[in-house]
Amino acid sequence: MAGVYAGPSYTPPAMTDVPTGEAPADPTAVDLRHYVEFDPDRPAGRRAFETDVLAVDVVCLEPQQTVEARTFPTADAVYTVIGGRAWVVTDETGVVLEALQAVLIPAGVPHGLRNSSPDPLILQVVTSPPDEAPVLPPGPSDQARRERAAAARREGLLDRVRRGLGSR
Repeated sequence: MAGVYAGPSYTPPAMTDVPTGEAPADPTAVDLRHYVEFDPDRPAGRRAFETDVLAVDVVCLEPQQTVEARTFPTADAVYTVIGGRAWVVTDETGVVLEALQAVLIPAGVPHGLRNSSPDPLILQVVTSPPDEAPVLPPGPSDQARRERAAAARREGLLDRVRRGLGSR
């Protein structure tokens, strides 16, 4: 079975917020949950990574929202559904993608997508080269950062029990 060795000497990298631009020298892990944000008026997205050769975005659509048809003349795009259901259409065909399914849209193919389901849709979009990818704000949203900081400050169950028993 092919894969990444994850034996006893493997230490996963820390999750960080990665600025876009120059590629980091070492592998850098991010938690894509920090890039999820929804806007009731239009699809929302955040840039997780960008280098000279690719861009990785997280795009979120509320039910019934659409990404209008567009064409990347020289860039390929891969749309992967992280959660929800997407309907991706081109001039030639349409395909429904469920969670953890993906579609490659080659350069020059007009395409759009829609969330026709009653559930929110979360996509990872990889575009290469990134020149033609829509410009999205880099990094997690301010809201996600605030929520993550609040969660880190929240007292855990063990802390509450210790405080209740007076051992703290």
